[in-house]
Amino acid sequence: MILTCNTIQDLLPLVVEDLASEDTEKLIKNHIENCPKCKREYKELKAAKLDYKAKNELESIPLKNINKKLKNKNIYTGLIAALIISLLLIIGLNIATKPIPLSYDMAIESTQVEGSRLFIEFKPEVSNYNIVCTNRDGIDYGIMAWKNNISNLFETREAKTAVINIDEEETVLVRFISQDSELDKLIYGKEQEGYSLTLPRLVMNYYLILMTILFIISGILSFIFRNMDKIYIVTKIIMIFAFSYILSHIVIFGLGGATHHIIRDLSFVIITTILTFSIFMLLLYKDNFIKRNQVRKNTN
Repeated sequence: MILTCNTIQDLLPLVVEDLASEDTEKLIKNHIENCPKCKREYKELKAAKLDYKAKNELESIPLKNINKKLKNKNIYTGLIAALIISLLLIIGLNIATKPIPLSYDMAIESTQVEGSRLFIEFKPEVSNYNIVCTNRDGIDYGIMAWKNNISNLFETREAKTAVINIDEEETVLVRFISQDSELDKLIYGKEQEGYSLTLPRLVMNYYLILMTILFIISGILSFIFRNMDKIYIVTKIIMIFAFSYILSHIVIFGLGGATHHIIRDLSFVIITTILTFSIFMLLLYKDNFIKRNQVRKNTN
């Protein structure tokens, strides 16, 4: 089958665009090997296609960069939002579960000794209780009971019962700690001279004072070394962390710091501090976060 040059040139665009069948492509390539005119036409079409493709790629580069920047900003915004939501949830959980002290009359329904065990029945208003045992010339038990805001949402609550092994020893003392600057109430044991008052722990105040001193010192150092980038950045980060702890302490405790529930309250302060510190760091170093994230993606 003999094909004219006009027919070949009509079919060349199909070959260049890889749209022709294998048989048609073979016929055309056999023809252009022996026809300089059609071969030149084929090369021109091929070169035009490559130029067009390169031009489109160059034009798409700014769009790709914009898409990457938008994606990085979306990641940043999502991370900030997640941290803020987590912080609000922690603060809300602290408010909902914060122990509200109960007096003896509000907490204790009845006490009863059966053999070597002391049964203490709490009223339904009690959300939870804690028994602390310390050795003081024998055994001294301290009982605390409390309710919380979330328990107020439930009308029906089961009464709780605590059991303490007393072994019928005269040295065993069981006291109720009101947690509200009231004298301890003796539940079991031989009454001793004087009165007993269990004070809350003040260690959270010491942590607050320490962080306040750290905040002041780091602030002074960051001002002194403001022209030395590495030292300035380190002191600034320390200052932000100390400020985050101070703010978290105020959010969890208010202006006070005395507590009978040191582990619980310290845990809430630490978690709140970490979340607050992370939010401050992301807000202050937003551009660095987006650039590093973009560089990390480009290297991958």
